[in-house]
Amino acid sequence: MSKPIVVFIAGERQHAGKTVTSLGMISALCKHIDPADIGYFKPVGQELVTLPSGERIDKDVRIVQEFTDLDMPDMGMLSSVRVVSGVTREYIASNNPQERTANFERAIHQSMEHLSNKKLIIAEGTGHPGVGSVIGLSNARVANMLDARILYLVGGGIGRTLDELEVDLSYFSHKHCRVSGVLFNKVRPSKVDMMRESLHEKVLERIFPEWDPSLKIFGYMPRVKYLNNPSMQLIRHSFKEHRIVEGCANGAWHMACRKIVVVSQGSNVFQPEGHLKSRDIAVIGAGSHTRLKRIIEYNDALPGEKLGGIILTCSTDKMPDPIALEWLAQSDIPSIVVEQDTADADMMLHKCFSNTKLQLYDKKKHQQIINLFAESFDAKRFIKSYGL
Repeated sequence: MSKPIVVFIAGERQHAGKTVTSLGMISALCKHIDPADIGYFKPVGQELVTLPSGERIDKDVRIVQEFTDLDMPDMGMLSSVRVVSGVTREYIASNNPQERTANFERAIHQSMEHLSNKKLIIAEGTGHPGVGSVIGLSNARVANMLDARILYLVGGGIGRTLDELEVDLSYFSHKHCRVSGVLFNKVRPSKVDMMRESLHEKVLERIFPEWDPSLKIFGYMPRVKYLNNPSMQLIRHSFKEHRIVEGCANGAWHMACRKIVVVSQGSNVFQPEGHLKSRDIAVIGAGSHTRLKRIIEYNDALPGEKLGGIILTCSTDKMPDPIALEWLAQSDIPSIVVEQDTADADMMLHKCFSNTKLQLYDKKKHQQIINLFAESFDAKRFIKSYGL
């Protein structure tokens, strides 16, 4: 039996879209290849979730298992190396780090053996190309271990994109990796045609002539509205100490939000229609009756999609009072109450918006991913290029 073809998905940075690409590629390829012939695993993972059995595995393995038709009964085997807090410190302090790396490598090879009956294995990297090097397992090192061909994700644009390619392709070349394809990701929809005309394969071959065979481009993926935005369900977990205002349906909690709006205007001048739009999160002090009531009335009058949520800051034993809580409970707006002041809450929210990962309830987002790759990913060319 021939060895599986391994495609290693690498990205320019954390949150470059590697899991979205894994899901999108799987959905697109399954239209041409039997799902039973496709395998997936995460060689090195940093963000873990706990299964009902108590085992902790990489979150992305659980996401792929939830949203695809791949056969993944033993998820633990597909999360090879789990870099939990303290692992890197222990590694650096170890008297025999080479032995620890060898143990990690054995775990990765066991995952590969587990998937040896597949025709194609998608191995999802973590972070930027050098992540993992502290334990001897950078993305480049792992890709070489797997004898994989790298599909590299880079953001849309011209100048910045070429700068990123220059740095990371030089690194991969130095490590003697095989980079065989590029996927331009999160391109502004209005710039897709311009990118196709300006940054095509002949341009890449001229700028990066050292790659033989030359780099293939498998898609210019337009940015999808709200795909990388968090829901209030995700946001509330960013605050360790918070209270939920009961009364809102789950669907509203799971909706991706648009942006953060800190309500700083005084009640004598604040008018919601001049500041808030559908899906926005209003951040407001817990003691402001007048402004809160205006926001709720504005939400009631919105046609179609409503506000994404309300966060009441600077809460105390007396604020928000029962009247404000009753208003919120009846509004059907996802709402939480936090002790942090508005500045700290705003900082927390911006961090959440910049680090959003797919969640198990994000079924609408998954459908967006399926549609995106059906329209913009060249699956047939990918299959031909990789000899599938």
